[in-house]
Amino acid sequence: MNAKNTRPSPSFVGEDTALDFLNSVAAPKASVIDWLETGADLLDWLVLAGLCTESEVAQFRGDINAADLARTLDDIHAFRDDLRDFVSLAADANEVPISHPMLERINEVLATGRQHLQIGLSPAQATDGSATTEALCLSTLHQFRTPEDLLARIAAAAAKFICEADFRYVRNCQGPTCTLYFHDVSKNHKRRWCSMEVCGNRAKAAAHRETKSAARSKAAKD
Repeated sequence: MNAKNTRPSPSFVGEDTALDFLNSVAAPKASVIDWLETGADLLDWLVLAGLCTESEVAQFRGDINAADLARTLDDIHAFRDDLRDFVSLAADANEVPISHPMLERINEVLATGRQHLQIGLSPAQATDGSATTEALCLSTLHQFRTPEDLLARIAAAAAKFICEADFRYVRNCQGPTCTLYFHDVSKNHKRRWCSMEVCGNRAKAAAHRETKSAARSKAAKD
């Protein structure tokens, strides 16, 4: 069976798209899995992450864009590695290192993106909460002409995260082998795990085994 068909679905536990991007490569069960392994993987992930629509990326599917998409994927891998180093540093310092070269790197990528502002209509709740009306809104539209434009969309998510996140609460999961990042937006900021269903349950099971082992040792001594 193809290994790609047996890998789990990508994790979206970061509470922010930029962190989910970092988490697109991880080792959930010790073995490293890269959900951006191929160009097709990248396009699928961008849609799942909500960074692009299927109609936006459809033009890059197929053999005609394969070489350009492969080159873009290499650039995105490098960008992900650099962003991971930056986020790790900022999380350890509890603040953004404003002189870090990654900020300039992100601005360089953003400068290559094709985008424009557009006035449109969006649903808006009436002030009394009783009805829905239409209101004007201003949107930033990204244009995709080549696969290289995909990196600008990722860089925009990274820039938004860096400017808005509270890095006191950007953390690595405390699972012994887990590499996933998350932004702890819980009320008491006590989140420890990427998810309770995965690393949280593993920690509970390990603690239970340790308690039982200690009880057995105590009983043997008695």
